Amino acid sequence: MKQIKIVVLGEPMGKQRPKFSNANGFVKTYTPKETANYESLVRQAYLEQAQKENFTPFEPNKEIYAIIHAYFKIPKSHYKLRKKTGKVELDKKGQEMAQEKILPTKKPDCDNIAKICLDGLNGVAFYDDSQVVYLAVSKMYSDNHPRVEISLIDYDEGENEWVIQFIHGKM
Repeated sequence: MKQIKIVVLGEPMGKQRPKFSNANGFVKTYTPKETANYESLVRQAYLEQAQKENFTPFEPNKEIYAIIHAYFKIPKSHYKLRKKTGKVELDKKGQEMAQEKILPTKKPDCDNIAKICLDGLNGVAFYDDSQVVYLAVSKMYSDNHPRVEISLIDYDEGENEWVIQFIHGKM
């Protein structure tokens, strides 16, 4: 089984809508700067990890599973200074966020997180994101660093039977 896990440090970001400008009667479409920068960050994280692991891109005809976990920073309002100990600790709600009992229902949307990540990997990790035949995206809070973790796994019916069963609701 061929797989790679990429970690993109920083607050998760979603794909923004394209922008339009009008110059001399012609409409020009362009990608917002923030989106292009984040896609570049995803690409760089992949290239560094691929070099460490001696990982080669997936073949153009290979089906791929993509699993994306987006970890958001717990809001500062849930950190409290304890007078007795002098330590900064999470309040009850913050602890529930860290334990994944409360999940983020804020922007960006899961689909936009997936879009920016997969577009950033186009042409470097795989030929085209149309090769992704299974996609799972989750949003969680983290007491550690905000980040996005992307796992890419090749589709191999024999080796990935558990995933196939899960996808088809047999688990």
